[in-house]
Amino acid sequence: MDLSIIFATYHSEEILQKSLECYCLIDSKYQWELIIVDNANREETRKVIDLFKDKLPIHFIKESDSGKNNALNKAIPHAKSDLIWFTDNDILPPPDLVDIYVDNCQKYMKYDVFGGNILPDTALPEWIDTSSHLIKAAFGILKLGDENLPVDASSFWGGNMLIRKRVLDSGIKFGSKVCSSGNNHIMGNETELLLRLEKDGYLGFFLSNATVKHQIRQEQLTVKWLIRRAYNAGGGIAYNTQLDDISTICGMPKYFFRILIIDFFTALWGIITFRKKLMIISLMKLSNTIGRLKQFFKDR
Repeated sequence: MDLSIIFATYHSEEILQKSLECYCLIDSKYQWELIIVDNANREETRKVIDLFKDKLPIHFIKESDSGKNNALNKAIPHAKSDLIWFTDNDILPPPDLVDIYVDNCQKYMKYDVFGGNILPDTALPEWIDTSSHLIKAAFGILKLGDENLPVDASSFWGGNMLIRKRVLDSGIKFGSKVCSSGNNHIMGNETELLLRLEKDGYLGFFLSNATVKHQIRQEQLTVKWLIRRAYNAGGGIAYNTQLDDISTICGMPKYFFRILIIDFFTALWGIITFRKKLMIISLMKLSNTIGRLKQFFKDR
């Protein structure tokens, strides 16, 4: 087996079906497998999988313990390849994805972590400021450039990253604390793992042609969704922040209270002036800061 592809799915059968239709277009000279972990144990998910079991090399398993990390950890021992590409159930791969990853992993043997760009599968509305890092994080947009080059292992995002199985065979796993659970989850599952890999000296390599598309759903194009997404991202950032040398109050960094006040008045100004781009970004920043503070307080 030349490449194992792993992703977890939780409800979202319509999204899953669209992704699997895209996997049917993969054309490769290599052998590959698709390991899908159902983290909701739904009959509806099984029915979608059954539609593709004769078209794709699917290995379907279930994980009753909630959380994306638990699901990914459950799948890793089932991987038959030395190369594991981790992705999400709403990612659309290009037809040559398998060849791109296998060819480059064979070429750049000293690197253990690989990844590529993640772009939206549709044009976003004008009122969404795609230059904002908060917007990029909310929609899973990652654009690292147009040239192959070495990068930090933590540069990649969970929708498009490959890790050699020898790294995971050493005992490294996705952390259980940052697991997603339902619709209210802390973002940062993959970041926490990649930061550990980087700290342990593992090297990353960016592949410019390993670009995937991220499905954008209509319900995501709302202010309410973006604010909630920013809040979840804030929790993930807080979890991955070391507070050893930072002055704190009740387990929370002192400087964050100043940031909270600034974000509040910036958001208020955005609402008063109703400059939509400013209003959305400022509300997302405020929500992100609140999410960080809540996670800091929870972990104190």
